[in-house]
Amino acid sequence: MRDDPHSYADVSQGRIERAEIHWNVDFEARRLRGEVRLLLDEAATGPLDLDTRDLDVESVEADGASLSFQLGERHPFMGQRLRIERDRPVKELRISYATTPEASGLMWLKPEQTTGGDHPFLLSQCQAIHARSLVPIQDTPRVRVTYGAEVTVPTAMGAVMSAGPAEEIARTDDGKTLRFEMPQPIPPYLLAIAVGDIASKDIGARTRVYAEPGELEAVAWEFAEAEQMLEAAEKLFGPYRWERYDFIVLPPAFPYGGMENPRMTFLTPTLVAGDRSLVSVLAHELAHSWTGNLVTNASNQDFWLNEGFTVYAERRLIEALYGPADATLHARLGRVDLEEVLAERQAQGRPTSLWYDQTDLDPDGEFSRVPYEKGFLFVTALERAVGREAFDVFLQHYIERFAFKSLDTQGFEAFVREALPDAKIDLKTWLYGDGLPDDAPEFPSPRLQELGDLARSWQPGQPLNSADWNATEAMLFLQTLGPLDVEGTEALAKALGLRETRNAELQCLWLSRAIEAGVEGIEDDVKAFVARIGRTKLLRPVFAALGERDDQKAFAQELVETLEPRWHVATRRAVRQVVGLS
Repeated sequence: MRDDPHSYADVSQGRIERAEIHWNVDFEARRLRGEVRLLLDEAATGPLDLDTRDLDVESVEADGASLSFQLGERHPFMGQRLRIERDRPVKELRISYATTPEASGLMWLKPEQTTGGDHPFLLSQCQAIHARSLVPIQDTPRVRVTYGAEVTVPTAMGAVMSAGPAEEIARTDDGKTLRFEMPQPIPPYLLAIAVGDIASKDIGARTRVYAEPGELEAVAWEFAEAEQMLEAAEKLFGPYRWERYDFIVLPPAFPYGGMENPRMTFLTPTLVAGDRSLVSVLAHELAHSWTGNLVTNASNQDFWLNEGFTVYAERRLIEALYGPADATLHARLGRVDLEEVLAERQAQGRPTSLWYDQTDLDPDGEFSRVPYEKGFLFVTALERAVGREAFDVFLQHYIERFAFKSLDTQGFEAFVREALPDAKIDLKTWLYGDGLPDDAPEFPSPRLQELGDLARSWQPGQPLNSADWNATEAMLFLQTLGPLDVEGTEALAKALGLRETRNAELQCLWLSRAIEAGVEGIEDDVKAFVARIGRTKLLRPVFAALGERDDQKAFAQELVETLEPRWHVATRRAVRQVVGLS
């Protein structure tokens, strides 16, 4: 029986417990070639269904003898079912295969798409259901596996995986083979690899940063507080169970702010603002070490369990490190984003509940801020219903109870009723209802009120004493402002230094405003911005603003067609939609 609408896996046929991967990284052909050995929980006969997507499967063997297999009909986003027939009890099998250049979970970057410009770069992004384009697997978070990997790469390059640090085990004139080990069981979407011109630097006893060599020192400075964050997180959420917390800042084509791959978080270079103003993303990915990686959603229908809890944990970390006022501002920014997304999805007739049936829906197409920010509000509402002290006990109990397990929404609901029987909160409305319940938490603060009042009263030509504002305050001010004309947009850019800032989130907000206002000559600013950005969150608003203007739509579509070969498939889909190319 299939328990996950986005996977062909049937765990009654057996569960994969471990994968041993052997890959040769072929940059010229844009392929990973090799094999995977899959160890099952028990020897069994009969069919075994695995997930694949754009894989060239060459053979399947068990105990040195071939097994028959068949690839099913190709599905637009689920790929193809690989059905293996076991005519005898099989506990371990070996699949020889290669990925294809179209693999949705891999990005093959040309040298000119990197900062250094001398070597190509490979990176993966397997969430939500793209691990199947790297390896034939039961690609559902209901199944957790340990893995080992031997990866052969060009001699001049390095590699990292969502595993322990690489150990070189062989070298020839043409390449070197690196060994990786992931001893803790992880859901397949956390399988990750990056290969390229990579350097590293230790920034703490358990933390190391990786980046292209020319970026390493700036990145190490930007994230120097990682070890401090890790220690603060342990005080809040319990022991760190993954031994090391390393991370890599990738080339600009990486589509997200971060990806919480265990032992090796992937980060966008747009976070390197030169003033540590965007390190909250690192706090978010670190928090996933407890909520998401350790306790995992059972399917994409339960995605809020990963992200709602992690946004809550992220803001608890920000509060511990930088104070309650800063955490409140972040919560308010999130609420503004959420209300915009709720309105947009409601206008489209799309669900805004935390859980809803996603059968026949592409998980990438369902991605939004709802599970993040509405999920955060729900977790916060639970905390306020019982008090922080009691909730902290509940949180650590939750993490310990479901560590290295997968959980669905219905199981969480039952757990809350068991562990917090006195919580006066309407679980059904929060979990399964659209919109926001009447008791959704608010986050008032004197500073927030001050910024809001200023934004509502400010007129171009008035002085704006913003020299001591931090980036979060500037973003809140920009979000609260009403519509601006050209004069107001230019005055704002001058007052806040928006043309010069290295903060990509501020640039995104201002460019969207400037496009809406019809600032002349904005095309050059837009080209410069989108040419160095691959992050969906920052590209989509800018292109959406262009797409809303008849005089800019052709310009936007031309830009998309020029730049989209550099983008991840999810980014292409999101951007093409808002400029009318989907």
